[in-house]
Amino acid sequence: MRYLFVPWTIVAVYSILSFAAGQNGVLARLHVESEYQRLEENRQSLAAAQRNSLRAKETLLTDDDALSVHARRLGFGSRDESFVRVVGVGVTASSGIAAPSGQVLHAIDPDFLENHAVLTISMILGALVLLFFLINDLYWLKAGRE
Repeated sequence: MRYLFVPWTIVAVYSILSFAAGQNGVLARLHVESEYQRLEENRQSLAAAQRNSLRAKETLLTDDDALSVHARRLGFGSRDESFVRVVGVGVTASSGIAAPSGQVLHAIDPDFLENHAVLTISMILGALVLLFFLINDLYWLKAGRE
């Protein structure tokens, strides 16, 4: 009757490891949820950047004064102006024009135990329980003879 603990041990260890660290386990699902959250934040920042770009485009298309201010920031001038450019001074660095964009995200595979690893660990623990019972029985048989 005690030897029935061996298959139950294997089943219990397999179930617990699969639930916690398996391919569809808790740890893998937490990783996928955090990855989804990270992608959602990136999507929102890209949507905000798109709205800003569309707003700036609309302003530049419809407002001549905004267009001339923007051209001035980029280093352009009107027909009657003359420029003296100092070499080594960046135009875009001083313009203060922000170019927001989303982040480049790479999907990261979640860490989990392969099914064969979970099965191997379960079988080893089941064999250890069986070995414990066998050694226990041998000890009691030897003690009964003396």
